[in-house]
Amino acid sequence: MMDLFDIDDEVIYLNSAGAGPRLHSVNQAAQSALLNSARPWAFSPDQWLQQTESLRALAAQTLGTHADALAFCPSVSYAMALAANHVTLGEGDSIVTLAREYPSNRAIWQQRAAQCGARLRSVDRAPGQSWTAAVLAAVDERSKVLSLPPCHWADGASLDLVKIGKAARANGSLLVVDASQWLGAAAFDFAAIKPDFVMTPGHKWLLGAYGLGWLWASERWRNDGEPLEQTVFAREAFGDFTALGDQLPPYRAGARRFDFGPYPHPLSVPMSAAALRQISAWGGVESVTVRLRQLNDGLRHQFEAQGLGEGLSDASAPHLCAWRPPDGAMERVLQILQQRKVIVARRGAVIRLAPHLHISEGQLTRVAQFVASAV
Repeated sequence: MMDLFDIDDEVIYLNSAGAGPRLHSVNQAAQSALLNSARPWAFSPDQWLQQTESLRALAAQTLGTHADALAFCPSVSYAMALAANHVTLGEGDSIVTLAREYPSNRAIWQQRAAQCGARLRSVDRAPGQSWTAAVLAAVDERSKVLSLPPCHWADGASLDLVKIGKAARANGSLLVVDASQWLGAAAFDFAAIKPDFVMTPGHKWLLGAYGLGWLWASERWRNDGEPLEQTVFAREAFGDFTALGDQLPPYRAGARRFDFGPYPHPLSVPMSAAALRQISAWGGVESVTVRLRQLNDGLRHQFEAQGLGEGLSDASAPHLCAWRPPDGAMERVLQILQQRKVIVARRGAVIRLAPHLHISEGQLTRVAQFVASAV
């Protein structure tokens, strides 16, 4: 599998949670698409529509859902703003998020809370407490929104979204899921969790193009939701712009009403399709998860063998973890890793470790040895 990725032999890339390693097939798709995009007369609008709908169907197959549930989005922050537009908040209402959450899943809620006198509750967990227990303890009758990830972006500690989803429905709360650090690496049970909105970028664990991601919407919002922008492609007027007159045509079926304006991007669509085809060729997300768990477990084993186990985060996520250096050792460890061309991400007081299928067991052994030499 390693030869499928465009990575220099001397580089050990452990930041797949930041940006997925680039596949050669995705590079080739980008190069072909760039040449094709210089010939706009060679592609009809029907061909563009067919290409994007094929990608939507491929994404649905990969993610374990159906095409009508998916919309193209340019970023998680865009999709989060769209979700926030479907919430009515009043003074004293609350929005539940995790402490130290990524800004895309926090900033819009901070803004909404400030606008209407609501409260943003950044839930932290006590020592020995799970994120799930901490969230459930924070939910009350004023909790209008639970905006949460399947796992914390900084260290991979996971949440039981099935249990949280039941609590959200019982409370009448909207459940919004930032799945940036999950979709493509692990299965997501839409039917069991029953969220309102789920969003993810395409350039992380889905290995595709930057600027082309996915918004999943529940049936309620597919039927009644309002998009952030009004585009011709969202309406039943594709190819007939004269139809957009005094009487607006109806929205297209399903979540397509939420597609952002330039989603039929001539480069991003073929790149994302190439990435999803490769995931399918590996046996789908389930097969990817098996290998990522092997790598993650192997990484933890190597750290423990070097006497570094005490700093490891919990092992609940199958695809990423984090390690906390001893006091005063962070900069020294990062310097050694940089010198050895090991690419990681510092996230607060921890170093996040996120391998993908390009990584070998031998590389993980070397990483643990490098770290041990620095502490």
